[in-house]
Amino acid sequence: MPSSPVPYLLLSVLFIMLLDLAFTPWIYTVGGRVRLVPVWVGTGVVRAPWGSFTIFLSFSPSPGGLHSPGAGVEGGGWVCTPQGQKYSLRVTGGASGHIWNDMDGHTMSISAYYRPFAWQYHREDRRPALSFSGQWVGPNLVMNDNGSVARAFHPDGTLKSYRESLPFGRDTLILPVVFTEGNYQLAFAGCPPAKGF
Repeated sequence: MPSSPVPYLLLSVLFIMLLDLAFTPWIYTVGGRVRLVPVWVGTGVVRAPWGSFTIFLSFSPSPGGLHSPGAGVEGGGWVCTPQGQKYSLRVTGGASGHIWNDMDGHTMSISAYYRPFAWQYHREDRRPALSFSGQWVGPNLVMNDNGSVARAFHPDGTLKSYRESLPFGRDTLILPVVFTEGNYQLAFAGCPPAKGF
């Protein structure tokens, strides 16, 4: 009778947690809150003139961050448009500089692009592609959207085509967003009710 894979799975999780504790301890205290699991989750709202985009982020240290100064992250998330359309996201990014156990005041950048469930069976369409830059200020990740929301979406909340989303000029609308820590249940939350246009 074959042995259960559960003990091996638990050992693998414990090993990853110990690696994070040894090499990236900031993930356990970032934002001033001590957590047992090395994952940060939070939400932010980008308030565009034509409506609000709710964004959920979840990330943990990436293996690449172990080999150079700084802190690489990877994870997932989603964005809800003012129309109530929800897009799942792949999240990558990081902070530069020598970071050990305190992220407060460090600059950080995040890229988030569309990745659907069973993405390997879908054509390569990464719209919407969003990016954020800013820094940790106490418990919050204070950022702006680098103009990515205006480049990705029409004023009615629908996706722009690749050709429409490429230009970036001085008149591009750059919007602020503050990500605040939440709980894991946010990963399964629905979009706020759609509002009329």
